[in-house]
Amino acid sequence: MINEWINENYDNIRKWLKNIIKDENPSVQEDLIHDILIAFMEHPSAEQLIEDDEARWFIVRIALNQSRSASSRHYKTYKQNPINEFEDSLYEQEEEDYDLITDNQIETLLNCLDEMYNGNNKERYYVMLILLYSTLGNFSEISRRINIPRTTISKNYKEGIEILKEKYLNTTNRKLEINNKTIKILKTTILKDYGRN
Repeated sequence: MINEWINENYDNIRKWLKNIIKDENPSVQEDLIHDILIAFMEHPSAEQLIEDDEARWFIVRIALNQSRSASSRHYKTYKQNPINEFEDSLYEQEEEDYDLITDNQIETLLNCLDEMYNGNNKERYYVMLILLYSTLGNFSEISRRINIPRTTISKNYKEGIEILKEKYLNTTNRKLEINNKTIKILKTTILKDYGRN
């Protein structure tokens, strides 16, 4: 019943939500819309809300909470540590002293990705998702390009990151912290290697 209602009203739901989240970064709006739909689908009262013709207002409230609340999953994922689109300014920075430690970490990280890519098919798939996410910056865009559901991509990306962290730990005996800076460095290195500098 819930899936049927969402399928019938999907275009309208997107319009309602687009009006509410219009101030959000355009690159994450699709992810936010789908996160809101997932939250609605998982809510125990979803069917009753549909029957009572209250689903629209409930979805709108979820959107407002996700968009405005500092404790929401959306805020923690996209606003607390935002992932910016590719910027040429990354290459126009002033010269700094060479940082051997950072360079070694990047090299080790790329070697771990290479090792995963040369592993089994599942690890190769994880590497491709990590690289796609590093360059595109959001799961909805990847979903559109490779025609795999966004939630599946998100889940597999997280599994791939955990394997990457484990390989890094086994190689260096140090934990790898995947944060905005790590993704930005990885994105810059990948794009530079592929001639987009």
